[in-house]
Amino acid sequence: MALAKQRLTLGKFYEVLGETGYVAVSILFLILAASLYSRMLALTGLPMSIAQAVTTMDLTIYHFLALYLFIIILMGCIIDSVSIMLIVLPIVLPIAQHFGMDLIWFGVITVVAVEIGLITPPFGISVYTVKAALNDKTVPVKEIFKGVVPFFITMVVVLVILSAFPILSTYLAYRY
Repeated sequence: MALAKQRLTLGKFYEVLGETGYVAVSILFLILAASLYSRMLALTGLPMSIAQAVTTMDLTIYHFLALYLFIIILMGCIIDSVSIMLIVLPIVLPIAQHFGMDLIWFGVITVVAVEIGLITPPFGISVYTVKAALNDKTVPVKEIFKGVVPFFITMVVVLVILSAFPILSTYLAYRY
């Protein structure tokens, strides 16, 4: 559309097209790697072995959930969100299903926990993204981390509430 209205030159259009292709191919490689990883895990039986081990530990659903969310937040401090989900979910979903957890609810609290990790020091990836976007050398990363504290606290409270009341995550999905 922008090309037709001459708001975009042909050269710039090809540049944007190339960047779009690069991003699309990168995402496809991530999906391919995740598919291979999931298949490898399924062939080795690792998810079921871990699920059996966890279920024999006499953990309650709340113990498992607290441990899982803690690990996810820690991983979020050092790894990007897509990688966390691609690594952890194939292993943990059988356990969540064993406990009878609603998978929509489980997905929502997983995403919230990952996002908490992404703003948590020492490697809060989102904080460094903000720093790069600011492009202002007078604003230290420490100041950005200080500014994130209210959001961190709010997100932890939201995570606790969503964990305690699954209906808040699933109401609309099952309503319509």
